[in-house]
Amino acid sequence: MLRITKLTDYATVVLAALAEQPLRVHSAAELAERARLELPTVSKVLKPLAHAGLVTGFRGASGGYK
Repeated sequence: MLRITKLTDYATVVLAALAEQPLRVHSAAELAERARLELPTVSKVLKPLAHAGLVTGFRGASGGYK
């Protein structure tokens, strides 16, 4: 049996939300709303995803994740 943690499940949901519009830069707040998760949880999940190279993070006023 395959066991996944809650954070792994949340990461899958966030990646699915990003995949709906892959060319657009999404804010963490927007991803939280689309994935129906809390913003701190989405922020916590996005850091290791960016570190692993699965998402790209952009800084600044128009920053976000792609």
